[in-house]
Amino acid sequence: MAGKKMVTISTMHSRYSDRSDFTSKGHIAKLALSLACVLIVLASVSLTFIGLVASREADRQASSNQQLLLDSALNYQFALMARDQLSLARWDTSVLKISQNFDRDFVIDEFMDSLWFDFGLDRSLLVGPDNKVLAESFEDDVRFNTRQLTSNDPLYQIVEQARATFFIHRITIPGGFGQQLISSVAPGTQAAQGFLLLDDQVVMVNAMAIVPDDGVYALAEGNPVVLVSAIHLGKDFLADLNDQLSFSDLTFIQLQSSSSDQPLHKIISPSGEVLGAISWHSAMPGQQIWRTVIPVIVVLATFLALVAIAIAWKIGQLTRSLATSEQHNFHLAMHDTLSGLANRLQFKRVLTTALKEDIPTTPFTLIQGDLDRFKKVNDTLGHAAGDTVIKTVAHRLTEAVGSAGLVSRVGGDEFVIFLPDCVERSRVKELADKIIAAISLPVETENGEFAEVGISLGIAFAPDNGSTSESIMAAADGALYMAKDLGRNRAIFADDVSAKYQ
Repeated sequence: MAGKKMVTISTMHSRYSDRSDFTSKGHIAKLALSLACVLIVLASVSLTFIGLVASREADRQASSNQQLLLDSALNYQFALMARDQLSLARWDTSVLKISQNFDRDFVIDEFMDSLWFDFGLDRSLLVGPDNKVLAESFEDDVRFNTRQLTSNDPLYQIVEQARATFFIHRITIPGGFGQQLISSVAPGTQAAQGFLLLDDQVVMVNAMAIVPDDGVYALAEGNPVVLVSAIHLGKDFLADLNDQLSFSDLTFIQLQSSSSDQPLHKIISPSGEVLGAISWHSAMPGQQIWRTVIPVIVVLATFLALVAIAIAWKIGQLTRSLATSEQHNFHLAMHDTLSGLANRLQFKRVLTTALKEDIPTTPFTLIQGDLDRFKKVNDTLGHAAGDTVIKTVAHRLTEAVGSAGLVSRVGGDEFVIFLPDCVERSRVKELADKIIAAISLPVETENGEFAEVGISLGIAFAPDNGSTSESIMAAADGALYMAKDLGRNRAIFADDVSAKYQ
């Protein structure tokens, strides 16, 4: 039964105390910290995403720029070949001794040797109007009438392009035809250029027509003799190429014999065939961006974490302080300042809550108490002694009732005891006698004197003596007044009052 009473009291308190609000405020700091953690994660993820996008874009832009640089370097090599060839191909003497009267000594000593020794062109050919190879050199080895070009020959297309270029820029001069001056047309426009696979080697090829320069000798109608020169894409060529680039590990890969998956710059023939690739090791700037971004992310996340912890700690302090203050204020609002007992407001809330229950299944007992001879204590010993008496009485009442009910001070020397789910007359009478005996003991005041008071009790049962707050309180008051009339320091049941007046 006592356990049931304790549960009932706790339940009633929870219905009006709002302590859940106090505890919920303790979660504000945790919520703030959780929100800050989410923001830190979002900021870190955002910075990581930005770093990823920036690094990829930087790598892409760097790769694109390197491709452009390589294209420019290759075009410059083609321009150098065209310039070197032009010094021999645009020459009246070449027209005389190659196109008109083929002179082998001239071809060897003045023409082919210059292309190899002076300009470093690995291979050169002179192709006649009928596609017969008049002369062919491999470095310093010169051979004549070596073969006939066919349409299947890799050189055939480049020779045809050189002839087409000649006819575009051909002009009429005394005695036949010539070509526009070099000052009016860029060197590259007078040559056919490209990459070819010759004898299982990938080469850079430049081809142009043999034409007069001063107009002393002229070309006849028909196809001109075409000079074709080639440079192997070997180490020497790559070293010269890299003088302009300063790339790391610049290498030519012939794709047919290489396992390289993604060459950086493909070498493609005029027919569209992939012949190989020029690759190099590139230190992409994206790695540098990551080396910059990651420390920034770490520093920023650490800073935000410290700030979040500091803010959460401060919020925690404020919320705990606020909760403590609210609990203190709530306690003051619900308790009597002098005695520490529940005050009139708390008692009314408990009583209202109890009356909202189904009274037949949740009966309770109400005891009204009023001190006897308390005015004499104030008058003879002073108000300080009276305060001591109130505190002592409150302590004795609390000890006597224990967990069985709620003790309230509702006036100067007026007390109310609420006993939930307790309507056994014998138990209530036993408790009332215990209370009267405890209160009747002398109370030592601060000045060493002893005050003697008693207590009169009026006892009412719900729902037998009332089912509303007004009726049950009136019943208890009536019993209390009878106790006073009968000599005080005693307990009277409301049932006894009703029986007396019947």
